[in-house]
Amino acid sequence: MDFGGSIQTSLFAYGLMAVVSLLAAVMVQGIVVVLQRTQKQPQAALVPVPISVTAADRAVLRAHLAQLGDAGRAAYGRTTYHTFHAPRRSGR
Repeated sequence: MDFGGSIQTSLFAYGLMAVVSLLAAVMVQGIVVVLQRTQKQPQAALVPVPISVTAADRAVLRAHLAQLGDAGRAAYGRTTYHTFHAPRRSGR
């Protein structure tokens, strides 16, 4: 096979792969559309829940403040644990 023939074969293979890829993409898109239509369910209406903004803020802040209080005790525990296992130097 000469150089021109191999170029022609390569271009044909490239074009054929492009066509097959395009057909596969169209087929997958069609499957997605069909599945979306069959699985579509009516959405329930959203009912607003009466809650004050300040109550929500207090609940969030309370949770964070509780975590901050626990962090101080945990740090004390870690410090105690690590100093207990630290090597002691004698006064020699």
